[in-house]
Amino acid sequence: MKNRQRNQAKRERRGVTLVELIVALTIITVGLLGIVGVSGGIARSLGEARSDGLAATYAQARLEKIAGTQCSTLTLGTVTQQVTLNVTERYIVTDAGNNTRSIIDSVTWTTRRGTRRQVFTSLLPCRPGA
Repeated sequence: MKNRQRNQAKRERRGVTLVELIVALTIITVGLLGIVGVSGGIARSLGEARSDGLAATYAQARLEKIAGTQCSTLTLGTVTQQVTLNVTERYIVTDAGNNTRSIIDSVTWTTRRGTRRQVFTSLLPCRPGA
């Protein structure tokens, strides 16, 4: 009878041992540290993507501004530089023949990994007399 009561007492006992608790906390800590490490990398990548997008937006705005200008008023062959919010933009308008203008816009900006540079090119058709 005593043996049966002991087995029943063992089965009824519930809870967590100290070893199980330490193992569970260790696993949770490692997981949380992994999440923190990944989130730092994601934040850096988002910052660089913002800089890349900003540089592309400046280049697009420049190309659209030149496209809205009459061809007869464009100064050909002159390199123009403009700096806005850590983005340096150099552009040149040249005659591409066939009554078109070539616009080359070189955009340079600084990131945590160093200086980046991207070149954007576009052709602008000119209407006769424009």
